[in-house]
Amino acid sequence: MILDERRISRSRFIRLGAILGVGSTGVSIAAACGVGGGSQNRQSPTTAGSVAVGPEVDVGEAIVAKSELARGSAFPFTNAETGEPGVLVHTQEGEFVAYSAVCTHQQCTVAYRQDMRKLVCPCHGSVFDPADGAKVEAGPAPRPLPKAPIEVRSGRIFLS
Repeated sequence: MILDERRISRSRFIRLGAILGVGSTGVSIAAACGVGGGSQNRQSPTTAGSVAVGPEVDVGEAIVAKSELARGSAFPFTNAETGEPGVLVHTQEGEFVAYSAVCTHQQCTVAYRQDMRKLVCPCHGSVFDPADGAKVEAGPAPRPLPKAPIEVRSGRIFLS
């Protein structure tokens, strides 16, 4: 058996470690932000927990038709007046609720996780329960997500 006796200098070893650390951090951040492989379905952009902006909706305009939003799912939108992302959730109980999608911790955009039926912040892991007033269930967020006013009429959900 032949052993390779090549040595690496301390400074080169430290540089190599730094490069690997920065690279793995970049990959982790990209994965948390939803960058990379994986497709997003326009009809159901939040089913996999991806962060989506959604269509721009003005006060008095329909966000989506009731029939297009199954129980236990969500639909992202952008409030045209404020420019901020929002999310409309059709709870498992059948209620429609909408919230600002801006996390109350450090203003990252939350995403609906259909497997958990929760709104989750990809930045620091805060978890909000949309069926309970977007109450904070976990993480560093200090308060619930602000409610977005909606109105259900004529088979559609309107931003009010």
